[in-house]
Amino acid sequence: MTPELEEYFDNYNTLFNHPGFKQLVEELSNNARQLADLQTVKDQEELFYRKGQVAALATVINLEGTITAARDQAEAEAQEELDV
Repeated sequence: MTPELEEYFDNYNTLFNHPGFKQLVEELSNNARQLADLQTVKDQEELFYRKGQVAALATVINLEGTITAARDQAEAEAQEELDV
C-alpha cells in the first residue's frame, strides 16, 4: 500500500475513533429511524424526498464500514503483490 493510501486510511481511523464521530453517527441513526417512519408521509413527492434523506444519512452512518472494507481490500492486494 502506498504511503498516501495508508495516510488516507489512518486519517479516517482517527476520525472514527473520535467521540464526536460516534455521537454524530448516533444522532444520524436516530434521524434516519424517524425519517423511515412512513405513517406521516403525505404524498409521493414527500416519500421520494425522505428516501433521498435516508440514503444520504446511510452513507455517513455506514462510512466506517465502507472505509474498513476498502482498507482490508487494499491490504489484501498489497499482500498479494508481495506474495508474487
